Amino acid sequence: MKNKIVLGICIAVMLIPAVLAIFLYKSKAPDIIKQPDDVSLVTVTDSLSNTYTVNDKDEIKFLTELADGTQVTTIPDAVYGFKSFVLRFTRGESTASYRFYMSVEMPDQVYFKDEDDRNYKADSLKSRTFMEKPYAISLYDTAVPVLTVGDMSTVISPSEIAWNYSTVDGNFTPINVPVTGDVKNVDKISKRTLGISFSRQPDSAVITVFDGSEQLVSRLIEDFTGVNTSTAKYYKIQINAKWNKEDDQNSYGSATYVFNAYIMPDASFTVSSEKITQGGFLMIKAENAKSSGIAFSCEPDIGVIPEFYDSGENAIAYLPTDYSTAPGEYKISLSYDGSIFEQKLTVSEFKFNTKTYTTPESTVKAVFSEENKAIEETVVLTVCGQKSQTAIAVNGEKPAYPTKRTDHKTGYGNYMKLEKTGEEFRHDGIDYEIAKGSDVRASLSGTVIYAGVNPIHGGTIVIDHGNGIRTWYCRVDTSSVNAGQEVRQGDIIAKTNDSGFGDASRFHFGISVGSTFVSPLMLLDSGIPQ
Repeated sequence: MKNKIVLGICIAVMLIPAVLAIFLYKSKAPDIIKQPDDVSLVTVTDSLSNTYTVNDKDEIKFLTELADGTQVTTIPDAVYGFKSFVLRFTRGESTASYRFYMSVEMPDQVYFKDEDDRNYKADSLKSRTFMEKPYAISLYDTAVPVLTVGDMSTVISPSEIAWNYSTVDGNFTPINVPVTGDVKNVDKISKRTLGISFSRQPDSAVITVFDGSEQLVSRLIEDFTGVNTSTAKYYKIQINAKWNKEDDQNSYGSATYVFNAYIMPDASFTVSSEKITQGGFLMIKAENAKSSGIAFSCEPDIGVIPEFYDSGENAIAYLPTDYSTAPGEYKISLSYDGSIFEQKLTVSEFKFNTKTYTTPESTVKAVFSEENKAIEETVVLTVCGQKSQTAIAVNGEKPAYPTKRTDHKTGYGNYMKLEKTGEEFRHDGIDYEIAKGSDVRASLSGTVIYAGVNPIHGGTIVIDHGNGIRTWYCRVDTSSVNAGQEVRQGDIIAKTNDSGFGDASRFHFGISVGSTFVSPLMLLDSGIPQ
């Protein structure tokens, strides 16, 4: 027992220096401002995250006096909505930080907190003086105007700037604003407007375009109509903007912004065909255009908006129709950065047949339950909702039959009638009558994006071929492939089985473009539109 007491006393004695050090540190931190002559450095971090270093003795003394306020119980709630500064004082190895809440409209209501969350009110006269300091930049309503360019709204910092702010006494004082020597490259950009936007509109601005060292154009920004070029490349853009001194503004000055813009020639569009049959699809090629800026419309509404995929300096899309697309005349309209293209499209009718299934009513009701329909719909939405790969489908391959061509039995778009219930639906692919366990081959090279089982189509494998084109292989064993696996055209990807709904020994093959199922036979016979 005696030994335990001695041990306890020893531990307590050993802990005294640590406890004392903590106590002294906590007590010394607020005392830093009581000895301004010993403070070697003060940093000021404003609400824009700008940090200013103060090492002038007179300035340090002033800031220590500012932080020597009157302790109060609470800070008014409204004050927390003010902009804030952090003053950090350094003396030897010790530091002390204070967060100030200030408003230029209420210079007498300046409060701050120390590191221990104690509240203080600053001296009003010293607060007013502080607000007139150059590093109080973000107290004022109008910060340095921000320039953004391009479709992605890239922020361009000034390379040169002369800026003045109004102090609380109404006078203007010049502010040292940090500038950057970095020149950003901006890729997604309008050649006509460059996507230029100021947070505060300048009173005047001149835009100058350079090709290397050669000046191509220089004019007022409101008169700028774009860069005429036949070659896609980077051009140097310089904008000189000026904001006048106005009674209703508390800042003014001038700034120069420089960036490199990747500018392309005018866009042009081509369509692979002016005529199409229900269930077919065509290719739209946009030259000198990025996918994100292309607008598509159709009159009357054709029921689908094609998705464009970038391919080098160009973009391509496939416009599908299906068995429900109304035959007739359509007008396609495409536009990109001022370039407009219109094309007439004729959709012709295809004669679809009717097939009746004599499957027992109990089987039909079990397979086509609302729950199973929802599962099937979820699979389709999940697969078609994935972002397709780019440009794989245009590598020159002609789609191959996944099994023997002569095994084809039921065609795309046919009316499928269930005799026992009278329910009718449309066939979204083609069926092959083929012995169970037969090989199924990839129609095109691509990536497996789905391998699973659902109650209606049974075992299902989906391969993505790029640009929204996908092939579907149903009523198969899915154990031979996995999602993410690369396959080549002609590879054996599965064996047929009798899973899902259908007559015995049936294999189902489908092709979707985007989320629209098209006619597999048209693709197999004619190939991918070019």
